[in-house]
Amino acid sequence: MISQPTHNWEIQGHRVNEAPAVLVRHNKVFVTFSASATDANYSIGLMWADADADLLDPNSWHKLPEPVFYSNPALKRFGPGHNSFTKAEDGETDIMIYHARNYKEIDGEPLYDPNRHTRARVLKWKDGMPFFGQELSDKEMSMKNLK
Repeated sequence: MISQPTHNWEIQGHRVNEAPAVLVRHNKVFVTFSASATDANYSIGLMWADADADLLDPNSWHKLPEPVFYSNPALKRFGPGHNSFTKAEDGETDIMIYHARNYKEIDGEPLYDPNRHTRARVLKWKDGMPFFGQELSDKEMSMKNLK
């Protein structure tokens, strides 16, 4: 086990670290994961290790204490999570695929609310680390706006 839900943002509603997705860049292995209940608390966290480290050793991993991608009411993005990565047509640009709702309020157990819709956005890089654009819309983080 390389990660457990230990931070407050990871234990809202449910204690969970799930849905790992891997990116290898800049001589590092990055793993995103989703945490908390699948309501507006659902968020994406980030861990990384050096590419030449023993990836089976929990001590090789670094985990950010705060989520890198989470609900943003101004953008009508609630509970983003369960992401994956792919490459754009250029073979270089990283694209993040994820799901989220466009509303916050849910009646009952959020797992039974089926309205999590698939979304995509360009993943940018700053100082060797992935930049998720938390305050930016998917349109602002699109290939059209890639600089």
